[in-house]
Amino acid sequence: MASAPAGGKLPAAAVTGDVGIAAAGSTTDGYGYVGVWAKDAATCAMIGEPSATGFAVITTSTYRTGPSAEFGAFGAMTDGKISLEVGDKTVALEQTSPDTLTIDGVAMVRCTP
Repeated sequence: MASAPAGGKLPAAAVTGDVGIAAAGSTTDGYGYVGVWAKDAATCAMIGEPSATGFAVITTSTYRTGPSAEFGAFGAMTDGKISLEVGDKTVALEQTSPDTLTIDGVAMVRCTP
């Protein structure tokens, strides 16, 4: 079995606003999806750049994959899965380990400060 992809480091300048809130993650049971996620470690290093793509910033009330966040009231995962209602769409999350998350079928790694 392949090992989980390694996460990456966020640039210090990016750890503000929702990134600063999400980067700490959550120790509350069922909220392990709270965090900053990217398609790979190199993308973690690009978060905060205007041209950054391939990432998600998730708090308990916001979801962002670009410059603007969408708001919602997100609950705890059940059996490692949750669907977030954000704007006019539903985003499916599945977490198989603390540092890996699948967002709408795309594997992501956790980005840390």
